[in-house]
Amino acid sequence: MSTSEIMKVIHGENVKEIALQFTDITGIMHSLWIPAESFLKVAEAGIHIDGSSVGMTDVSKSDLKLMPDVNTFIVLPPNLFPHRVAQVICNIYEPDSNRPFELDPRVILKKVMDNAKKSLGNSVKYYASSEMEYFLFERGENGGIKLLDEGQYLATPPADLGVDLRLEIVDGLRNMGVLVEKHHHEVPPGKYELELGLELGMGVGNLDALKMADTLYLVKFIVKLMAARRSLVASFMPKPFHGQFGAGLHTHTSLIKNEMAQNLFSDPDGSFGLSKIGLRFIAGVLAHAKALVAITNPSVNSYKRLVPGWEAPVYISWARYNRSALIRIPPGKEMKTRLEYRPTDGSCNFYLAFAGILACGLDGIRKKIDPPEPVEEDLYNMSEMERTKRGIKILPENLGDALLEFSKDECLQAAFGQEFREKFLKLKTSEWKDFNVTVHEWERKKYLDV
Repeated sequence: MSTSEIMKVIHGENVKEIALQFTDITGIMHSLWIPAESFLKVAEAGIHIDGSSVGMTDVSKSDLKLMPDVNTFIVLPPNLFPHRVAQVICNIYEPDSNRPFELDPRVILKKVMDNAKKSLGNSVKYYASSEMEYFLFERGENGGIKLLDEGQYLATPPADLGVDLRLEIVDGLRNMGVLVEKHHHEVPPGKYELELGLELGMGVGNLDALKMADTLYLVKFIVKLMAARRSLVASFMPKPFHGQFGAGLHTHTSLIKNEMAQNLFSDPDGSFGLSKIGLRFIAGVLAHAKALVAITNPSVNSYKRLVPGWEAPVYISWARYNRSALIRIPPGKEMKTRLEYRPTDGSCNFYLAFAGILACGLDGIRKKIDPPEPVEEDLYNMSEMERTKRGIKILPENLGDALLEFSKDECLQAAFGQEFREKFLKLKTSEWKDFNVTVHEWERKKYLDV
C-alpha cells in the first residue's frame, strides 16, 4: 500500500490516531502514538525514540529512528478506543542514517530469510506460523486471579466461557483481513487456542514468516486488548500455575520455491514423505536444540512448562505423529508438508524465534546432517536407560543452562550477530540472576521452620 493510498484510507475511515509499534529483544511490544495527519511526514522521514528506555541501547547512544513499514498499515476494529485508530509496524534504524539497527528483531529475521534465498534460490520463501494459546483470568477484588472456566479440550458452551470473547476477537480480525482458520477451548481450564494459516494455500494468504510474525503480534495485541475491555486478563504466560498444563505456541515452518510451487520439505518417494532438505532441516534444529530454546523459550517461567508429563516437549527427538517429541510432522502431503517445532511459548519474540528455527535448519542443510530415526513411542513413559541407549538427549532444565548453551552456539551467534549475542545474554542473565536471589513463597513454606 502506498502512502497516498493510506491517506485515503485514513480520511475514509476517519482515523484519528496511529500507533507506531515495534518489539524489543525480549518480545515486548512498544507503541508510539501520532495524529493521523502526521503520518505522511513520519513515513518519509521517520521519528526518533529513546532506545535505552526500552532496553535496545545504552544511555550513551540512546537515539534510534522508527520507520513505518507502510505494507503493515491496518485500521483497528471500532469500539476499542474512543475514536478510530490504525496500527503500523516499524523498522528500527540508526538515528542519522538509513542503516538498519542490527538489534531490531525484524532486521534479524529478514537477514536470516535472505540467507535462505542465497543458499536455496532467490524464489525460496520461508513460511512460519504459531498456534496462539492463551489463558483467560478474572481478577478478584484483592488483586488475585482465577481461571475463567473449568472447561476441557473442545468444551462446548456453557462450559466454554471464553467463546463469546473469541467470537468477538475472530470477527474483529476478519474485518482486518486476518482469517482465523479454527479456534477452540484447549485441554486445561481457562485456556484457548486460535490458529492462523498453518497450512499453505489456506488462511491468511500465504504470508511469509516476516508478515506472519507481524500478524501474530497483531493477534496478541487484539486478544489482550479485547479481554481487558471485558475486565478479563488474557495471558500468554507459559505456566501460570503449578500442577496444570501450560500454554505453548507450536510453530509450523516450511520452505517453498515459489517459481515452481514446490515445497522443499516434501518428497512423496522420500523417507517418511520428506525430502533430503526437509530431513536435514530437522537435523539442524535438533543439533542446536539446547541453544535454540534460549530464543524460543526465553523466560524463567518457560522452563516450568518444559517438564515431562504435561504434553510439553523436553526430549530432543522428532516424529511423524508423536506429540511428546520436540519436532512433529503433522498430517499433510506435498504443499501441506511442514515441520512443527513444539517448544515455542508466548514469552518469545516471534521474529527471533522464527529466525532461530530457520538458522538452525539451514545449518543442517548446509552441513548435510542426517537426523536420527523418528521416535513414535511415548517419550514420557520411556525409561531413562532406554532414552540413553537411543541417544535421546534432554533440553536445558532452566533459563541459566539454556543461556549457557546459546553462548557457545556458533550457528546462532553467526545468524544473530555478536552485538545481539552480548545484549541478549546481558538482559537475560540479569533476569535469571534476579530470579535466583528472589525469595519465593514456596521457600517460606518449605524452610521457615527448619
